[in-house]
Amino acid sequence: MSMMLRDCARIAGFPLFLRKQGRLQPTAETKLLLPDLERVFDGVDRIGRLIEDMGDAHVGTIQIAATATLADNILPVAIAAFQQARPRIHIVVRSTDSPSVIASVLREEVDLGLVLSPLIHHDALALDLCIADLVAIVHPGHELARREVVEPCDMERFPLISFSRSQPLGTLVEQAFREAGVPRRIALEVNQSSVACSLARAGAGIAVIDPFWIIEAREHGVVCLKFRPKTPVTAQVLVNKSTPLSRSARHFLVTLRQTARSLPHQGALR
Repeated sequence: MSMMLRDCARIAGFPLFLRKQGRLQPTAETKLLLPDLERVFDGVDRIGRLIEDMGDAHVGTIQIAATATLADNILPVAIAAFQQARPRIHIVVRSTDSPSVIASVLREEVDLGLVLSPLIHHDALALDLCIADLVAIVHPGHELARREVVEPCDMERFPLISFSRSQPLGTLVEQAFREAGVPRRIALEVNQSSVACSLARAGAGIAVIDPFWIIEAREHGVVCLKFRPKTPVTAQVLVNKSTPLSRSARHFLVTLRQTARSLPHQGALR
């Protein structure tokens, strides 16, 4: 402390303290500085506490990009569980399409990206969260609603609600129809499972989607059927290979994977 005071006095060009009766007493100039000095010391204390909290991963910011299905389902459950343990961590969620999620991860705009496979992302590290099988969704009054299993040949006579080939789910559905020897004729093209489900609920046709959208009792108003040939889809989390995750992001990743493993099993999930 005495060394610091001497340095401060040297920089200031005048004494900050005088010794009276064996004790240091602040000069008049120092008394003028005291309010600002107290704020500085308080700031140093706050920085010390902040560094300590950051070391324990109790503060910070986590940026996440996710496709709509995963942003609406798996992600909220994980965030709620994480915030109970670390309520001071600020979390930002961007819901977007798969190519944008991948681009955000590669440009280091986000810490984590959530997508459905299959996707080509050689420059990102992909970690599997959970695997599920595609399902068919129909209105309760639909002719196929009493079936337990449907195949492409059963669906030929009905309007098909599906995704374009440029999307992962569209690629999977296309492969399944090709394997069954049935051309995939899309009557209603969508880019989100939620829209496909709503159209099926309204009786507009039959949709083949991932089952993540109906995990939390979202199947109300529709009938969920097993789809064959069995077609797995994987929920994945992407991280940038060249950028280490922050302590906060690493802790959240653990919670996210635990949440995915604890999802309710409803036939298609595994």
